[in-house]
Amino acid sequence: MLGFGFFVSACTPASKAPPASPPQVIEAQPRIVTADDVTTEADLLRRAERALLEQRWREAADAYWILFKADPKGPHASDYLFDRGLALEGLDDRAEARDTFLDLAGRFPGDSKARSALVRAATLDAYIEDWTALAAIGDTLLARNDIDDVDRIVALGARGLARVELGDDKTASKDILDGLDLADQLHYGERDVLPVAVAQLRFALGELRRVRSERIEIDPPPVDFLAKLDARCAGLLDAQAAYAMAVRSVDSHWAAMAGYRVGEMYRELHQNLIRIPPPATSKTDRQKQIFFAFMHVRYRVLLEKGLREMDQTVALGERTSDSSSWIQRARQAKDEMQAALDEEKAQIDKMPFTEGEVKEALDQLQKRAHAAVNGPARQAGPPGGK
Repeated sequence: MLGFGFFVSACTPASKAPPASPPQVIEAQPRIVTADDVTTEADLLRRAERALLEQRWREAADAYWILFKADPKGPHASDYLFDRGLALEGLDDRAEARDTFLDLAGRFPGDSKARSALVRAATLDAYIEDWTALAAIGDTLLARNDIDDVDRIVALGARGLARVELGDDKTASKDILDGLDLADQLHYGERDVLPVAVAQLRFALGELRRVRSERIEIDPPPVDFLAKLDARCAGLLDAQAAYAMAVRSVDSHWAAMAGYRVGEMYRELHQNLIRIPPPATSKTDRQKQIFFAFMHVRYRVLLEKGLREMDQTVALGERTSDSSSWIQRARQAKDEMQAALDEEKAQIDKMPFTEGEVKEALDQLQKRAHAAVNGPARQAGPPGGK
């Protein structure tokens, strides 16, 4: 019995021990240590995103910079650089924001964020008037194979504007007109408020027309002075029409730029005209005084129009809390133009004739010139007839 029992027990399988539980894996995030904090990437990212949403720009910019520096080749490095650029834009630190976006595009050229970074950098370069850099960004964007039609409009406007400002209006013209044609085909910018990309093109068109208009010399007066003056004025009005479109931009900065340019065009034409010296036939002081009075009273309207444009531009800056260089220029130009008007009137007040007499004499001269061109006015019918 004992042997049989032993045999049975030997053949009975032993009870198995319960399987061991797999070891728990706890993923600990690496710590990010700064001069005054120890945190994790996830926690710092949450703080950075909240700061960006709440427009605490400095805090957001610093947090995204720390995140980027902690892992500059990590999977989210381009996102951190891009959001840092946005925060710097919020701080109005446009130069550093532009550099951040360009740094992103240079480090991660194949990243989806690179294209968007170049587009934002283009807008910033136009703000800070770095025309050489703006032209380069236009070239870089147009060379990419991942841009859409709106990006192409941005790139053409950027390169076209830069080329105008750098003195190459011939190639600039093609870029600008190509960009406007594409915007028309897409019906992009047909609403009352223009997107920035189209506003930039309209401003660039204004610059193109302004440059070409101001190239028409009227001082010293050429033989065909009146024809040249007409062409100069026509160019000014064409440029003003393009700038007036840019004023409708969703971004008031383009409106400030355009308003200043229109006022400056009128001032420039006025200065060109009043710098014209008296004719050689003006021998006496009185003759020279009459010429001075005629020129200033006749063309004062140009300075007054320019002053109104500067007034409106300064008022725009006050409404939008814009303290950019364009608003500052408009404010300075406004003061200078007002001073010029006051000085002009003071000079005429010292002369041996009144401004009213000058205006009356100008009216008479205009009537004589009109009669010389058109002949005497015809009578309605023969004398005494019906």
